[in-house]
Amino acid sequence: MKKLLISSLIASIALIGCGQQTNSTKQEVKTSKEIVINGIRKSPLNAGSENLPKLDFNAPAPGGAKLIKKSFPDAPPMIPHSVKGMVPIKIGHNQCLMCHMPQNAEMFHAVPMPQDHFVDNFEGDKKKRKVAGSRYFCMTCHTPQANVDPVIENNFEKMKTKAGLQ
Repeated sequence: MKKLLISSLIASIALIGCGQQTNSTKQEVKTSKEIVINGIRKSPLNAGSENLPKLDFNAPAPGGAKLIKKSFPDAPPMIPHSVKGMVPIKIGHNQCLMCHMPQNAEMFHAVPMPQDHFVDNFEGDKKKRKVAGSRYFCMTCHTPQANVDPVIENNFEKMKTKAGLQ
């Protein structure tokens, strides 16, 4: 009986303590919404995308672009051509595959996808006949380039590359 009474008392104290913590957390959230934080784009961070700066993706059409040199060995290549009309990439719709699949790359004068893009890292490194799901959304690693004035100057110096790497 005594153990039951002590257990009930401890549970009650824990519940009261949790309830007070929840109330203080709600107050913190409430006050943080009142704070306006402006980022690089000069508008509140929770503002919609209509406030984003317009970017000039004035890149050449696919097939007419020079490769962009890599900043470091084993860096994923950047996309040197326009991606207009090719995005967003969705499940079952990836226009990059048309030119960059190994069997098509030579015909389109494109860089073929390496074999590691056909290995599923989530299924015990099982090699597949199709692009692995973890590699399907190209722009996770490969980025298109835009002509923009840098908001913050970049003093990055690329690493010296091994022979044969770009």
